[in-house]
Amino acid sequence: MKNKIFLVFTVSILFACSDSAEKKKDIAKNNEKVINVKVVTPQQRAFSSDLQIIGNALANKHVLVHALEGGAVSSFSKDIGDVVSKGEVLAQLYNPQLSRELEINKASSIAAESNYLRFKNVFDKTPELTTIQEFEKVKAVYLTESAKFKASKIRDSLLTIRAPFSGVITKRNIELGAIVQSGVQNSNTTPLFELMDIEYIRLSIALPETEIDNISLGMEANVSFSEITGKVYNTKVSRLSKALNSRTKTMEVQLDINNKDLNISPGMYANVSIKLESSEAKFSLPTEALLSVKSEFYVFVVEDNTVTKLKVKKGLSNNKYFEVLSNNIDQSTKVIIEGKSIVKSGMKVNPVN
Repeated sequence: MKNKIFLVFTVSILFACSDSAEKKKDIAKNNEKVINVKVVTPQQRAFSSDLQIIGNALANKHVLVHALEGGAVSSFSKDIGDVVSKGEVLAQLYNPQLSRELEINKASSIAAESNYLRFKNVFDKTPELTTIQEFEKVKAVYLTESAKFKASKIRDSLLTIRAPFSGVITKRNIELGAIVQSGVQNSNTTPLFELMDIEYIRLSIALPETEIDNISLGMEANVSFSEITGKVYNTKVSRLSKALNSRTKTMEVQLDINNKDLNISPGMYANVSIKLESSEAKFSLPTEALLSVKSEFYVFVVEDNTVTKLKVKKGLSNNKYFEVLSNNIDQSTKVIIEGKSIVKSGMKVNPVN
């Protein structure tokens, strides 16, 4: 009796193990089931779109005006907000040491010139009365003293501070009687004035790396400022830096804006809309196919029923499609647009159009 019970128990265990093995096989078969994914092939399209980006208004020219000779401020004629022309006097310095040197060198130059002319007259008429060596020595003294006098006049003229270009005074850092140092001889001197040319504004844009291939010189742009209501400036892309900022991965793009009315102030932020158009029809894909990972773009393609993840270069785009600028995509490439969230590279799938 015990043997029969044992036999029945053993057979039950065997049947249970067999059922378990069959279930595992069924699960494995289900797991190996090939899923359907919807695919499309690239089509050629021409694109136009608007790039919306923020820009920063900069002065066309910007300089900190330093003194090239040290001295005391005896007068200044311009203050912040004043519009000045190139060469116009901004301030006057006084340096008694330079004034004294100028007078001394002037007198020495006059005396040396008089002596030289006398020697020259004698040498030309009666050369036997003097030697060529004596004449050349007198001439050298004359030239040296003349050079000293000219140098003193130049240094004295630098005490007059003039505008290097036309613009607006945006800062004044001097007062009457203040002692200023030469910006040439000292690197940490305080500038006397800050001068900006703002009749034209350079609008600077930090263009993302992903948009670089879409921008070219001469592209039209519309610019507006929240501080200037009802005004839209029509301009064009003026300059491209052609280099990426290693930290931000952006490229500087500049647009010139006529600002004759001086409404735009440096430091203002602008809303910029640039019209982008493809030069010719290029391969495009639906936006559903695109996968973005850390500013890089990918698509899943199917070849021989196997999924591969491809990195692609994205061009212009609109609400439905985007340009594909990669050589690894052609008109026969099957790209997944539905089911890409459940696939991975190397997986077997059944592509459906």
